[in-house]
This record gives sequence, C-alpha cells and structure tokens, in this order.
Amino acid sequence: MKKTLWIAMVGALAASVVAASAQGSGEVLSANAVGYIKKTLPAGGDLVAMSIPLSSMTETDIVFGRTSVAQEAPVGAIVSFWDEVNQVWAGGLKNTKGWSAGDSNRVIAAGEGFFLKNADAATEPFDVTITGEVPPDATIPRSIVGDGTLGILANPYPVDFKFGDSDLAQQATVGSIVSFWDEVNQVWAGGLKNTKGWSSGDSNRVVAAGEAFFLREAGAATTWNAAKPYTWP
Repeated sequence: MKKTLWIAMVGALAASVVAASAQGSGEVLSANAVGYIKKTLPAGGDLVAMSIPLSSMTETDIVFGRTSVAQEAPVGAIVSFWDEVNQVWAGGLKNTKGWSAGDSNRVIAAGEGFFLKNADAATEPFDVTITGEVPPDATIPRSIVGDGTLGILANPYPVDFKFGDSDLAQQATVGSIVSFWDEVNQVWAGGLKNTKGWSSGDSNRVVAAGEAFFLREAGAATTWNAAKPYTWP
C-alpha cells in the first residue's frame, strides 16, 4: 500500500536539516528531517482523536504543554488523556492563562493517542499543527495493556497505514476488539477479531498519520514494535 508521509519539509526532502561541523571539515553531526502535520478541530466542539508522531526537537520526551498543538490550541479547547490503569479519561480546558499544570506537564508516549476538541461555542474550525522531527528509529515500541483492557494507540511514525497490514493487527489475539473514531458522526466504529481474522472493513481501515484509535487486546499485556516505514532519515 502506498504510504503517505504527511509532512511538509523545510527545504528539499533529500537535504533534510543538516548540521555540519565548523571549519568546513564536512563531518555531519546530525541530519534530521523536520516537518508538520495539520489537524483541524471542528466547530462546535467535536472530538478529534490525535497523536504526536513527530519527535520533540529539544527534548527526549513529548511534553504536551510544550508541543505546537497545545500552544496553538484556542482558549476553550479541551484535551482528554486516557488513563489505561484506571480506565478513565483525565484532562481539562485551556483558559486564558493556558493549560493546567497537570495537563501541560503530561508526557505523551510514542504511539499514544489522546482527544482534543475546539471550544464548544466555536463557530469556525481551528487548525493546529503537529511540528517536530521525523523519527529515525528503526523500531518504536508501544506497550499494549492487554487482558481485555482498553488501550489507546497510534502509529508512532508520521505515516498513514492500513490497520490489517500492521503487526499490531496481525499479532492481536482472537477476541481482541479495535475501535476507530468517526469524526463526522462522532461515534466509535470497529469490531472483533475472530478465528478468521478482522472484518474487511476493519482490516482495510486506513489510519491517518496523527490519528489515534483504541484496541482492547484479549490476550496478555504485550508490546507493539512498530517498524520504520521509510528509508530516511
């Protein structure tokens, strides 16, 4: 399947962003592809299932309050993080002073999703951008809670992928359930993996770059080791 990398590069793609050593020795110290993904928060406070598949350019962790998404989100926006231990939502509203300390300092794991919505009173959609570096890692692990517990996931790379083609879908235990968020109708859609596999609708579902979804893994806790789907950087 054709994989679309939803990033806009700074300069030519092949060039990426390159820092060379001083004095013209030509030694490359780093070569990082920098880009962004645009997400639209609909008017009226409709929920958007999101993730941050681009790495921070200054830190090891992805800290919500320091992401471009959090900083660009309008006053009245609400973020919701899924607590996989207690199986509840946690989060809050951005007021005129910004996000609460708890929301601002929330660390988002690679391959973890969350929900974001525009202000309920918003009459116009609002665009936010996910900005950062394209992950160069050969694989990125994402823990799966398992035991029939809901976990929120996303592709840790900034690429669309067909769910049924992923190791996550193929290795899921029979009886597992996947749920995708329908932004238009604001409902969940998905189904169960039976002995014949996933339904054609679930298997062929394309998960967009920066889109989150739920998986209720029927088996034991495990790890999804997502493989890098591109040859650069």
